Amino acid sequence: MKLFDAHVHLQSYGSDAELDAAVRAARESGVERLICCGTRPADWERVLEITAKYPEVFPCFGLHPWYAAEAADGWLEKLEGYLKRVPSFVGEIGLDGIKEAPGQEEVFRRQLELAVKLGRPAVIHSVKSWRDTRKIIEKAAPPAFMLHGYGGAAELVKNFANLGAYFSFGGGIMDPKREKLRAGLAAVPPERLLFETEAPERSAPGPAGLGAVLEAASKVLNRPAADLAALSFANAEKLCKLAS
Repeated sequence: MKLFDAHVHLQSYGSDAELDAAVRAARESGVERLICCGTRPADWERVLEITAKYPEVFPCFGLHPWYAAEAADGWLEKLEGYLKRVPSFVGEIGLDGIKEAPGQEEVFRRQLELAVKLGRPAVIHSVKSWRDTRKIIEKAAPPAFMLHGYGGAAELVKNFANLGAYFSFGGGIMDPKREKLRAGLAAVPPERLLFETEAPERSAPGPAGLGAVLEAASKVLNRPAADLAALSFANAEKLCKLAS
């Protein structure tokens, strides 16, 4: 199977050697493409460097809600500069209802407005903030967006899909006790389905662990893992082309 990991943070590896090993293992496991998301101004240059070194990596630049306080003077102009240098998404951005970070909503809105201005998809983080996330997306109307690590209710899927959402699922679906998460997976239209590892934070094997995520999804959806791999690969490529 050829695989597409829709959400990683390769800049979080502690050394070049660790990163090289993770990418090599990913290649050996069938991972041919990866979407690498920046989280704050301090890591945008590193994401760009990784993209230049590994041609299979597609970059994203954005200010994560956890780091909204880092929105210093000129941050949005700096972000726009990175986005204009290479085809890329605006991300990882969004809202987090657990993490106290003043300014989250304003930072999220301004980045979505930038995504619209540049015609770029966005990669969105939403935790316990689905209603507010939806309202902001509805108003901004980005061309497309990925709900990374989707954990919302199945009932929300149709509405988000109508707004242009793609839905990415990670290792959480491997836990049979997470019934809500699995129900959300089952509700997603096939043409909007993506899979991720969020390596290295949530995947000890790194991106090489993506195959296990596909196998778990196969059991939930009662579809061959190879079919889901091909489907999600095509979906991710389609999303990436929107940023070209």
